[in-house]
Parts: sequence; C-alpha cells; structure tokens
Amino acid sequence: MIVSILLFLMTLLSGCTTIQKEYVPVEHIAIPAHITADCLLPYIPEQMTWGESLMLNISLLSVIEQCNSDKKAIREIEQQRQVMK
Repeated sequence: MIVSILLFLMTLLSGCTTIQKEYVPVEHIAIPAHITADCLLPYIPEQMTWGESLMLNISLLSVIEQCNSDKKAIREIEQQRQVMK
C-alpha cells in the first residue's frame, strides 16, 4: 500500500518538470508628447520695473515647476518599464 502511494507521488513530482517557459512580448509604453515638449519661457523685456521683475520670477518658477513635474513623470514611466522587464 505504501509503495503504491509513493509511486503515485513520484509520478506527480516528475510531471512538474515538463513545464516550459513561454516569453510573452510586452507592449512598448510610449512617453506622451506633452511630457517631452520643450518648456516655453515667458517673454523677458529688455527694461522692466521691480514689480514686473517679480512677476517674471513667478512665471519663471512656474515654468521650472512644470518641467520638474514632466521629468518626474518620465522617471515614473521608466520605472514601470523596468518592472515589466
């Protein structure tokens, strides 16, 4: 009785060795065009007042913030690509 159970278990173990790996092609994730677009600078006049200078600084900081968020999105896409590999 024990021998028949052991033979049965041995056949189950040997059945697991015939599994073949199948590689599935993964779709390439394209980086959206709005993320890779150039950051547009605001118009910088030749002469300006102190108040206009402050407004220019605010608009320049918002451009930098937008570019940094685009770069962060690109890094996240690249991390997703690494996980899929």
